[in-house]
Amino acid sequence: MSKLPYLVAEVNAAMEVYLSGRTGQQYNRTAFILCDDGAELASKLFLITETPGWSDKKPNNHFKRFGEVTGEVRAVFVAKRNADHAGVDTLLKRIEARRDRRNDFFHSTHLLDLNFHARDCVEAFVELLDYGKLLFPADPRVPNSGWDGAVAAVGNMETCEAILRIDQKSYGDPAVTPKLNSILKGLRRTGEAACAKGCEVAHHPEDYHLRLAIRNGGKTLRDRLRALL
Repeated sequence: MSKLPYLVAEVNAAMEVYLSGRTGQQYNRTAFILCDDGAELASKLFLITETPGWSDKKPNNHFKRFGEVTGEVRAVFVAKRNADHAGVDTLLKRIEARRDRRNDFFHSTHLLDLNFHARDCVEAFVELLDYGKLLFPADPRVPNSGWDGAVAAVGNMETCEAILRIDQKSYGDPAVTPKLNSILKGLRRTGEAACAKGCEVAHHPEDYHLRLAIRNGGKTLRDRLRALL
């Protein structure tokens, strides 16, 4: 049984951690670490899939370093999918740089006050999603296969992905942000009252409002967001 759905579910959980603090930015460090973990797991799952019997341990039973794992990913692309090697190599260079940065602050108390900007997380997640698509392409003979098929089967992950890609697009095209805000602000409440059973209704641009929008918006919201890309 493929473990790809489990990997995709982990990536989705990491994305939701970031989006839960998209405005407040309070979970950026945690989301960055989880995204980095997702890239490592994706690399290892790819190698296990492509090379039955592959192990992430050396003969001495020590775990392989991240750079050794990504080097093996590159080798598989050179041998089997050379047309995609340049694309995966570009992504891996950026992913490896993030691993170095993660190690710097993850193991050093001197960097406990290091701040992460939203862009650090957005670009990390978008490139992890692109990496997943390259590692696990769809099989045209099998409906809903590959990375995209697994993403489509996980809750509202496609909506989360669309929001992240819109955020990335906004760095070069700021005009897209008011369009996104207009869509989110215009979503109907689930109730008319300002509060229900003691719970206050969230309002845009609060992070909880975004979480409710993702949960309740369904495919309609997903498609409206994709139209902005």
